[in-house]
Amino acid sequence: MMKWIGITGGIATGKSTVTQRLRTLGYDVLDADEVSHLVTSLDADPARNALPAIFQTFGESVKNPDGSLNRKALGALVFGHDKERKKLEAIIHPLVRAQVAAEKTRLEKMNKAVAFYDVPLLFEKQMENDFDAVILVSTTPQQQLERLKKRNRLTETEALVRVHSQMALSEKEKKTKYVIRNTQDVAFLHKEVDRVLRELGL
Repeated sequence: MMKWIGITGGIATGKSTVTQRLRTLGYDVLDADEVSHLVTSLDADPARNALPAIFQTFGESVKNPDGSLNRKALGALVFGHDKERKKLEAIIHPLVRAQVAAEKTRLEKMNKAVAFYDVPLLFEKQMENDFDAVILVSTTPQQQLERLKKRNRLTETEALVRVHSQMALSEKEKKTKYVIRNTQDVAFLHKEVDRVLRELGL
């Protein structure tokens, strides 16, 4: 039976560095953002292609001349508009779930011992029970804010709005015993990943 392990964190806590480390170590990692990008691309499997429904719902203004999705235009329509965002999620999330389920089945058939799934809003969407274990990538609130400001070139106010749109890291830490602390340099983060893998018996 394949172990199915969720990875989550907050915005700018270092999840991508952790998943990169896991892939380097030879583990299979699925990424919700990558799958979401796939189902909204021209290369999507016709059975799992979100584009027709997106164009029908949001109109031609979010369509590029080549038929691909104008992600910037769509982002402007949904960011900060709950009603529009929920419409988009209702289209994309079922397709992402179907794609991930198909990938998970494929890995199980290959007799993989373990696979990881990176889901930014794992706790917000109450998905804890979908996994054998959940790993949280955490940091201090100040480090999170500084990284986000630097990475996305945001003001303090803009960064705080994004951080506060998610569940607080302190709340997420109460929900799992596997916490990777990204509070120092990359070498320290790699040691934290290795420690949690040992705790999981991997």
